[in-house]
Amino acid sequence: MSSRNLREALAKHPIIAAVHSFEDAAVAAESPCAVVFLLGGKLFDVKEMVSRLQQKGKIVFVHLDLAEGIARDANGVQILAEIVRPDGVITTKNNLVRTIREYGMLAALRCFIMDGQSYQKAIQVSGNVSPDFVELMPGILPPSLIESFCRETGAAVVAGGLVRSAVDANQAFSAGARGISTSDRSLWTLPIGQS
Repeated sequence: MSSRNLREALAKHPIIAAVHSFEDAAVAAESPCAVVFLLGGKLFDVKEMVSRLQQKGKIVFVHLDLAEGIARDANGVQILAEIVRPDGVITTKNNLVRTIREYGMLAALRCFIMDGQSYQKAIQVSGNVSPDFVELMPGILPPSLIESFCRETGAAVVAGGLVRSAVDANQAFSAGARGISTSDRSLWTLPIGQS
């Protein structure tokens, strides 16, 4: 899996299904979402969900920090790469981006923007580690912040968290986000975003 494949998938359908359970995964597998984020679960449950989703042609990311029974370090990345085999890994730990890539997976850096200081830190960190994309949280940030983040870093951005409507999603897309991640199933099928 390459960054290019990911960009192409998001260009076709920029809504990313954020999944918390087997039930969510089953719905996501049948949705038009090309990309799925697995946000939790036990190691072997996550492995099974990854396998099922990949069989349906989905690009699957596992959030390392939320997966149960997996260390949030280089050993955890190795376990994901060798046992679970997702296409990519999401982490809040910038020091793991290189390790994720060394294991042949896409690397997503999740950054929480709470104030000006966290915004500046996200710009600095994403520039230093160059992940395949940065997930900015919450996804309902002011469009001007998403736009300036994209401009200042050149990073591919996914807006995640608290996106609850097509209006929220389209504001993020208009500001330069390449995708939005949401657990709201009603948004998974919306024909919105980029062309």
